Amino acid sequence: AICDRHRGVGSDGIVVGPLDGSMPPDHFTCEIWNPDGSQAEVSGNGLRIFARYLLDAGYTNLNKVNLNEVNQHNPTPTCTLHCGGRSIPVSYGTHIDAPIRVELGLGNPAPPVSPTPSTPFADAIAALGLPTLVDVGNPHCVFFPSIPISEALARQWGPTVENDPTFPRRTNVQFVRIIDTHAIAVEIWERGAGYTQASGSSSCAAALAAIDRGYCLSPITVHMPGGTLLVDAHTHGGVAENSWRAAVTGPATPVFVAYWRMVKDV
Repeated sequence: AICDRHRGVGSDGIVVGPLDGSMPPDHFTCEIWNPDGSQAEVSGNGLRIFARYLLDAGYTNLNKVNLNEVNQHNPTPTCTLHCGGRSIPVSYGTHIDAPIRVELGLGNPAPPVSPTPSTPFADAIAALGLPTLVDVGNPHCVFFPSIPISEALARQWGPTVENDPTFPRRTNVQFVRIIDTHAIAVEIWERGAGYTQASGSSSCAAALAAIDRGYCLSPITVHMPGGTLLVDAHTHGGVAENSWRAAVTGPATPVFVAYWRMVKDV
């Protein structure tokens, strides 16, 4: 009801928190819910939005360092968010509207998937090419189609891929165009939400898939209809070569403050 764009606030999801008052200082727990009532493991945009809420509500303070002047692979976190079984460091900039960086943690690109013949998913692959699967705490299926990407393309193939039996947890779906070595454009079909104009975890997944295929190098600027995010990634020592740590940086702008009250239908 809250996410409904006609009778509610209008949203791609809801972040609830802080949930656990017993957490150590500067550690905060939250849950993320999709418009269809399912729960999401993580959300790059949702966690940055939650981080901005924590700042505005006085739960935490700004960083004392400028994110542009520190090592992006190891910035000093201001606080840690706990969501979907992950501990996610958050780094703020030096002023209230500065970009916020969240490190989603391990991301694991997998080899391109082969579908069961004569299925709708096989039709999608015939039209779009073999996708790369990526897990950044939630599942993603990343296509690099030779045809132009668009909202219409995402709406055409997104539901088919999201709900294919290949993905028992369903999946987020990205349609990527390579701009250059450090920039991509993405259209997104989000699991449990549908077409969305921007997604932080999808940005990380698309960037990691582009790196894995040899199209791009970190850092990568991700252009989406709803805005631009910066993804930086580095290999995670001591594990498989295709395992990365990924972080997403971008602004989070408050729109309004409201109190929600459920009213029975008359």
